[in-house]
Amino acid sequence: MLKILFLLAYLVCLPALARGYEAKYDMLWSVGLKLEAEATETLKKNGDRYQIILDAKASIGSANETTNLVYIPESGWRPLDYSYTQNILGRTTGRHFRFNWNTGILTWLHQPGRDEVTIPTNTLDPLGFRLQLAFLLMNEKNLPNAITLLEGNDIKARTILAGGLEVLDTPYGKIKAQKFVLTEDNPRPEGSFEFWLAPSLDYQLVKLEKRDKKGLLALTLKAFKKTGAP
Repeated sequence: MLKILFLLAYLVCLPALARGYEAKYDMLWSVGLKLEAEATETLKKNGDRYQIILDAKASIGSANETTNLVYIPESGWRPLDYSYTQNILGRTTGRHFRFNWNTGILTWLHQPGRDEVTIPTNTLDPLGFRLQLAFLLMNEKNLPNAITLLEGNDIKARTILAGGLEVLDTPYGKIKAQKFVLTEDNPRPEGSFEFWLAPSLDYQLVKLEKRDKKGLLALTLKAFKKTGAP
């Protein structure tokens, strides 16, 4: 009987933990030029894997981030590969990484001559790290003090500072969301990384502001819908 109850509980919880969704954001994207765009983020199942895509389009440019990853009920999300492509005024640039967890090797596919490196334990990608935080928060697990994050063209250690709930006024409406700040050991004056996750949306992203010497990326939620258990 206990085994049956455990199985039922697992099946009930799984859709909330590995649920598909579509979220739309107002996006401010400053990369030398200041661009306003609409960005759409989707999470869906793709075979035995999941795929999260953040796609943004502006009048003179576009950007796309895609991560293929797996969901492990006991421990959460793990990236398999991540790619980023942007096009500004007809000039396309991009990055593509592969996480081979069987060998423990990270490969820079866009730089074939670069040496492969050992993947630091629990390294996360720029999209999947928010899914992992949501997994921990929904399961009332302790958040780590720091995370190892693929960021730009390198792997960086970031400290996580968790704040309290704030009421945000967004195009989606007023919504309570918990603030988080990622910091580096030697932060630069122009750098900051803040984001807000909403408990009522399974801790998915409501707002994000990231600044560095190259510019600003800001996302603010305008629409959200769940698409069931993919």
